[in-house]
Amino acid sequence: MDITGYITKTVPFRFRGIDFSFDLSQGLFSSADIDSGTRHLLKVFSRLLDDDAKAGKNPPMSVLDAGCGCGVIGVCAAAAIMAMNGAANGLAVRAQDRDELARSLTAHNAGKNRIPSGVLQAYTEPLLAGHENSRWDLILCNIPAKAGLPVLEDFVRCSAAALTPDGRVVMVAVHTLADFFRQRIASAGAQFFMEEKSAEYSVFVYGGKLPRAALEENAPIKTGKDFFKCYPFYKRTIAECTLEKIPLRIETVYGAPGFDTPGGDAEATVKLISRIGIEKLNLFSGMANTALLIHEPGQGFFPCWLLEFLTRNNPEQPLPKLVLSGRNILGLEAARHNIMAAEVEIRPATAITPELGMRQKFSFIAAFPELIPQSLLPKESDQIRTLWTALPALLSAGSVFIAGFSSVNAERFDRVKPSGFSRLGDIKRKGFRALGYVFS
Repeated sequence: MDITGYITKTVPFRFRGIDFSFDLSQGLFSSADIDSGTRHLLKVFSRLLDDDAKAGKNPPMSVLDAGCGCGVIGVCAAAAIMAMNGAANGLAVRAQDRDELARSLTAHNAGKNRIPSGVLQAYTEPLLAGHENSRWDLILCNIPAKAGLPVLEDFVRCSAAALTPDGRVVMVAVHTLADFFRQRIASAGAQFFMEEKSAEYSVFVYGGKLPRAALEENAPIKTGKDFFKCYPFYKRTIAECTLEKIPLRIETVYGAPGFDTPGGDAEATVKLISRIGIEKLNLFSGMANTALLIHEPGQGFFPCWLLEFLTRNNPEQPLPKLVLSGRNILGLEAARHNIMAAEVEIRPATAITPELGMRQKFSFIAAFPELIPQSLLPKESDQIRTLWTALPALLSAGSVFIAGFSSVNAERFDRVKPSGFSRLGDIKRKGFRALGYVFS
């Protein structure tokens, strides 16, 4: 993923005598500076390193930065441990986040701060996902307060079970969740080492040494087939609504965009497609090569509606192949789950990818890009022009492209439309706008 169009600020940071420079993004948590929770966690982590050294203990060599954001914690931990050892010496830091932008920015910041790629590797995964039977000397986490209580509870239980015998979790949380975490650490049967409070946050340090049965039960989370059957704590609620006379029943999840209702951009888009009509969409010609792409599907309201719309309007034709792409791995999993649960048959099962870096051609693309305000970006960065530049490689002649935005972003998007795209339709609804084009 090319992150040059997402960097909105660069900040200096100093940790254990080492000077760092971190690029931040408005699209991620803590976009203005290194947040105070991260600073508090690193302060406690630094003291633990010193205490271990005084006690003659080796520093941790397998480290997980769970929910890495822009990578500050993982990068600082890697640099500090390398400085203590004098070299990498087998150090492995895994940084992961549900957001592809976070993964890309973490990898970028690691390289920017001279952390070897063999030491720190970044992944697009939920909090504790990873290779089966992974065990960590240290898990570091600035826990996302809005992740949902079932997710937070599972994190405590599974993190304690994912440690090496002398491993520790160092987690920071806002004070409003402090009682919750104290209780969950105790109920997980973990060893409680310490809690250190600041004005806004509490840092908890706890360990594992759980029975073998608990270690086997709490295997690392893996995305893919039957994700929500295996990990029901990500489920949020059942949302029911009707879009353009089509009823939908969507199982929403924590940590994915869209919450429990379709967004205004999706509502405008379904109205535009209904107005355009099935004939002009040209989706059922050349079925052997027909494929649909939905970029940023949220919880799945729009793709489920689209598949039902196509089924009702052309019931004799099998549905085309459907591909989902986007930044948020939980959103992609939620959308796939809801599509599979719908009473439609797709050919073949949905594929998902965290970005648009693919070579396949599509007969139809619907996109709901998450744009950063241009005023926050460097003058040379322009996400809208970058999107237009990427589209021709993904579209076949006669393909339809539809985009849903806020009205302000839609105006900017349409204004810079390049040659080769002709307007197919345009509709506004409640501060949002959907635009349709045919590619020649």
